[in-house]
Amino acid sequence: MTTGSTRGAFSSCASTIPTIPPSPAPLPLTAWLAASSRRKSSTPIRAIYGRSGCTTPLSFNMGAVQDLAGSSSEGRPTPRLERIAILAGGVCTPIGQDVDAFWSALLTGADGISRIERFPVDDLRVGNGGEIKKLTRAIEWSRVPDCRASRLLVSAADDLLSQAGARPLPVAPERLAVVVGTALGGVEEGERALAGEVGRLPRALYDAPAHALKRWLGARGPAITVATACASGATAMGLGAELLRRGEADMVVAGGYDGLCRFVLRGFNGLRSLTRDRVRPFDGRRSGLLLGEAAGLVLLCRERDAGAKRLGTLLGYGSASDAAHIAAPDPEGRGIERAMRGALAQAGVDAGDVDFVSAHGTATTLNDASEAKALRRVLGARRVPVNSIKGAIGHTMGAAATLEAILCLLAGRHGQVPATLGLEELDPACDLDLIQGAPRALRPRLSLSTSLGFGGCNAALVLQGAA
Repeated sequence: MTTGSTRGAFSSCASTIPTIPPSPAPLPLTAWLAASSRRKSSTPIRAIYGRSGCTTPLSFNMGAVQDLAGSSSEGRPTPRLERIAILAGGVCTPIGQDVDAFWSALLTGADGISRIERFPVDDLRVGNGGEIKKLTRAIEWSRVPDCRASRLLVSAADDLLSQAGARPLPVAPERLAVVVGTALGGVEEGERALAGEVGRLPRALYDAPAHALKRWLGARGPAITVATACASGATAMGLGAELLRRGEADMVVAGGYDGLCRFVLRGFNGLRSLTRDRVRPFDGRRSGLLLGEAAGLVLLCRERDAGAKRLGTLLGYGSASDAAHIAAPDPEGRGIERAMRGALAQAGVDAGDVDFVSAHGTATTLNDASEAKALRRVLGARRVPVNSIKGAIGHTMGAAATLEAILCLLAGRHGQVPATLGLEELDPACDLDLIQGAPRALRPRLSLSTSLGFGGCNAALVLQGAA
């Protein structure tokens, strides 16, 4: 694939994804964001960076974007929004570097946790994590910066194009946007710059990996990086959907990523949030999380522009900030409850319509208990199947929400939901219908995916599997 113009080069994918004609001229992105920032909201995004039509960092309230969309983080009824099709997904994870391998590994209970080898860990309290030992896709890496985060993203994008059956994507480059979420950006490049490799410093910018992905795709539309901690992947998908509804793009590559590095591992070691045991989501013996590295991407377009082939539909997105603690969730789960209710309201569905929940489920004592409380309040007495995949790949931070969204849609396609690896003795305080021991035969039509991040960042997605 080249980085030049892709106009008129769509014949190879005509049978899979339809060519999308350019939309009428939209409201400029900067004007939209400026208008959004003036609207009242209690849901801040900590940092958004974009270089399409602007030269400085942008900061605005995601709740304002929800207001423009007609959604409500309070769960009030809202006008029906245009639905967003998810045409395909792409992944790069410790248990598989394409969607099929990832799905098969989840179903068979593969464990992607190992001793980290890419950098020294012997001086750390915990040196295990979900490390990708080698990037295996046949990519012309000379076209990609020598930056771990950028290469994770491009690896997932290469799988995305394969799953979509389209190289290049059938859209004018000016109408293709990139929206990615991350907790860390290119922070490892900053580490290396401080160690003397000063030429790497520009790659340490939070938006550098997103622009590496944009160049690799040959896209010329907006490129936005969202940083809402470990809810970033969901926030990116929600913002990508909003770009489509606002007419800023005709296709969006959206998702999240993060790589492992000493900086983040030392930080989590310092917080004493890493376990020396295995990751045990919702288990009575859980003692902490382990970090992983990954990237997950989805290809979005407006439903009216989608053909018959798709992975599913993004029906609703909600975000909320509780600001309970810089590094711990609200004990009652009020922020994630508000995000879930907002996503359901935007989707125009009731909690009783939800067939499956892909939970954040980090295996920390506080997260799992507070998330379980919130889920019980939202779902009521009905027993809805729930799982977490962090026992298999670790907490992949910015990538987690997008990987879990892809999981929801694959479950709808294949009629199975993977078990929660590491869960053996359910904590009575987490009284949910956790899938454990073996995959469950289930074909969810509507799924709910939850994400919680440091600083009180919360997000939720409502997804519908393809019929």
